[in-house]
Amino acid sequence: MLKRIQKQKDNDAASSQVHKKRLRESNENSHELSNHEEAYENVNTNIEKPRNTRGRTILPDIWGLDHGEKLTVKFNSLNQCVDDGELEYFCGTVARKKELTPLEFSDWRKVPATTKDKIWDVIKSKFDLTPNRKQWVLSEVGKCLRIFKHSLYVEYFNKYSTLADLKANPDSRTDPNQWGKLVEKWYSAQWQNKSERGKHIRSHMKMPHTSGTISYARRAETEFRKNGRRPNRIKIFLKYHKHKDGSDVSSESAATLEKIQQLLTIDEEKCETSEANEAIVPLKEDAISKVLGPDKNGRVRGMGFKISPKMLEKAAGEEQMNEPNKELAQQVAILTAQVKKLTDIVTRRDGATTEDVAI
Repeated sequence: MLKRIQKQKDNDAASSQVHKKRLRESNENSHELSNHEEAYENVNTNIEKPRNTRGRTILPDIWGLDHGEKLTVKFNSLNQCVDDGELEYFCGTVARKKELTPLEFSDWRKVPATTKDKIWDVIKSKFDLTPNRKQWVLSEVGKCLRIFKHSLYVEYFNKYSTLADLKANPDSRTDPNQWGKLVEKWYSAQWQNKSERGKHIRSHMKMPHTSGTISYARRAETEFRKNGRRPNRIKIFLKYHKHKDGSDVSSESAATLEKIQQLLTIDEEKCETSEANEAIVPLKEDAISKVLGPDKNGRVRGMGFKISPKMLEKAAGEEQMNEPNKELAQQVAILTAQVKKLTDIVTRRDGATTEDVAI
């Protein structure tokens, strides 16, 4: 494409010079010559220049880490990655590695466990990860793979008129054999029906989020770092279903967000707040659930990737179970401080050593 554009520029420039020479040889007046020159200059300057884009994310610095050198990653209490994006971006590069991640499986859950273990080992060699992070990491790779396959479909499916031509022109990032299996699925009735259903659902979406590629979990972590208070899911939901300037994405969205905001004020008045967290209302009773209905299995609005209602219920139950232990620990700490204070008093009064009065 760049060569064709440059060649076109060279041809236009050459044509311009030839025509100028002919105009001079025909002794046309300087006014006409000036007009012609201006016209050709406008033609040359109006040729569309290729856009400068960032290019594909390849993260050579992370792939090139020395053996044994690992990057640290932060996860929140719900086992979501909340670092600055390095791990998520790296999972994307792994999903696009034809040597690591297969394309022929229609569902990530069907990818063999041995393949997933190999992927985990590669990622674990670059990041300092404990075993309990494996599920999140592999799920992130699966999500990135789905996005990658969709981008291939968008780029190539309508580019060639036949399946044979499509097979004969694989993307450079893919294995030719896997590419053939992938594009065959694109031509299947099952895939086309799924695609049409997805397009229909997408066209009826009334409340798209505006968080971009940054997850809700990372957005919440950023708010926490700035304000010292961790926002609940409603605050995140409200903020990232509006444009950056505060305007609404649609009239339907505006009406829905207004209802949530009204209920949010009532809920905040009912609930206590802690130093680290804003008002927390039970999931089924908060403003989002009241306006939009209960969350579906497998996801929770405004909470980000890999969070389900069951997971939150379990975490809340564990926190309640741990609450008595926290109170007990606080009481032990108070008693320990009191004993130390009494020991110091006896030591100073009787001239005894700490060992003499120790129990």
